[in-house]
Amino acid sequence: MIECKPLKPTLDEYRHLFESTGWTSAITISDNMLKKALDKSWYWVSAFDQESLIGIGRLISDGALYAFVCDMIVLPEYQRKGIGKEILNMLKNRCLEAGIQRVWLFSASGRTEFYIKNGFDIRPHDAPGMQLKI
Repeated sequence: MIECKPLKPTLDEYRHLFESTGWTSAITISDNMLKKALDKSWYWVSAFDQESLIGIGRLISDGALYAFVCDMIVLPEYQRKGIGKEILNMLKNRCLEAGIQRVWLFSASGRTEFYIKNGFDIRPHDAPGMQLKI
């Protein structure tokens, strides 16, 4: 049975999921960087199949005005089973409870439709927002 909980994963669990995405081919991610991300995130949701972590989502937030959805990850063999939707709903509900005014995210390539189906809008081309690659 799949169960989602408001729980931070362990460093090893986080690394395993992070590496399943292929994102580490574009940038080098050390355990120290992942540990900081674990500790400094505002809210976590973890999905489990029995005792095995199979998905996560996290929020970075000031707890009042803004939140940013990060690292929505579900292991490939568990995708398209509603797990990502449940994780995202728990993240959105936490924002609603806190009275967050704006929730943002960057969609991975090919995943935009998932977020649109779950209430997110694509920002207009003339909307504010920029990205810095370092």
